[in-house]
Amino acid sequence: MTETHDVVIVGAGPAGATAAHVLAQKGVSVLVLDKAAFPRDKLCAGLLTWKAVDVLERVFAETPEALLATGVFNAAVSGYRIRFRNHIIAGGEIFYPFHFTSRRVFDKHLLDRAVKAGADARLESRVTAVDPLSGAVRLADGREFRGRFVIGADGVASLVRAACPFDRAAWKAGLGGAMEFSLPRDDALLAGRVHQDLHAPHPTVYAGFLRAGYGWVFPHADRLVIGIGGHSARHAKEFRSKFREFVEFLGLPGELADRAKGHGLPYGNYIEAPWHGRVLLAGDAAGLVETLFGEGIYYALRSGELAGEAALAALSRGADPAAVYGRGLRRDILPELVWSRKLRRLLYASQSWGFLPLLCFVRGGGRLLGEMVHGVRSYRFLLRRAAGPRANGRPASG
Repeated sequence: MTETHDVVIVGAGPAGATAAHVLAQKGVSVLVLDKAAFPRDKLCAGLLTWKAVDVLERVFAETPEALLATGVFNAAVSGYRIRFRNHIIAGGEIFYPFHFTSRRVFDKHLLDRAVKAGADARLESRVTAVDPLSGAVRLADGREFRGRFVIGADGVASLVRAACPFDRAAWKAGLGGAMEFSLPRDDALLAGRVHQDLHAPHPTVYAGFLRAGYGWVFPHADRLVIGIGGHSARHAKEFRSKFREFVEFLGLPGELADRAKGHGLPYGNYIEAPWHGRVLLAGDAAGLVETLFGEGIYYALRSGELAGEAALAALSRGADPAAVYGRGLRRDILPELVWSRKLRRLLYASQSWGFLPLLCFVRGGGRLLGEMVHGVRSYRFLLRRAAGPRANGRPASG
């Protein structure tokens, strides 16, 4: 027999869990399916900006102080540094801290909150087929479910997206990638003659290694996450060798790059109208990742929230979910992806001239760039988008 729900969500990561929480809180019958057992590891640098924390407070009523106290966030850091290889382009304190999390901890926490709100989560349930017109979802073991709506939140290799008639060639052409590994903060490799940034208390990003990408060192409470990411479709052959070069630049053995794990990353191949039939796509499944720095957690959280609200509007008052979802995406997400991609093309194209163009851009933008990254200002001409954190450091939407 086919089991029927108001909404079936494929993928229990941040986008799926947020959509599930939005719906379950309103009494909607929500089924969440994921092939993994949680907690599970997920490659991700784990940095959250102000705009991501804002969604957590609005949807889950979670404050950063509480998330730090419970260990969901493991660090909050107010400083930063930007380099072009050995040249320090910018650095200092920023108006609101970056928060760090392990996706193993973060994703399980959000899913647990969705389940507590009333969502039905079926883990270790691998989806093998989706019919976007009927809302039928079939599992590998033969079980079948049907949703009045289906939210595809199953990541960059989304099976739900593949079941819809989106342009696969365009998706592949815009795909990026990332490679990373982590080292415990007390690792013996960090005690030797290594780059000073490996002992810094703040995150550092590095230009000048990839022609269309960047490297990073992010300090979590107990470990360093070291990685490189960018547009892999054009420069796939140089990816691992450039990562090795970056690792050796940091004073670490190049073999660490050879053992690093990699993963696909939407990097400008976002789908402007990510819906078809009964399906709404959210997060990485729709390519909703910021196209300069590759920030994905906020866009997963926010698009999951918007997709949940769109399905709720359709169920409660007969609204067109695509129209509701589209308005939200065009207001809050798509302009940032469009303009960050324009900025990326300009900055990466200018790298052949050395570090001066990046230096002029960063120094010219000053504190406004920090507000742009955190989401208080738009990538579109640095126009103000939100009220920003209140005096007590808590987010305040505006």
